[in-house]
Amino acid sequence: KQWYQRRVRAIQTIESCDAIKLVTVRATAFEAAEAEGGSAATEAVDAAVINEKSKWLEAKLSKSDRPELASAKVVISGGRGLKNGENFEMLYSLADKMGAAV
Repeated sequence: KQWYQRRVRAIQTIESCDAIKLVTVRATAFEAAEAEGGSAATEAVDAAVINEKSKWLEAKLSKSDRPELASAKVVISGGRGLKNGENFEMLYSLADKMGAAV
């Protein structure tokens, strides 16, 4: 298999009939656009935002001494080979010693 990576800047519209939706956005997912150098015209527009289909409930941030998985240099994972949840403590201990994400 060949793997490739490409930069994509996208806006996506998604429709869902589910009563509860979970949406996550990672601010670090895209590099910032160049602040200068573009030639497109800009125009101020008055736009009324009517948001009857969604509402902000809360933001919850998890706190950990381990690095965030998406930006970690070292990642440790476990699965069926650990057999049960109690054995994951060994995995967490190893991750702490290595400064790794789990």
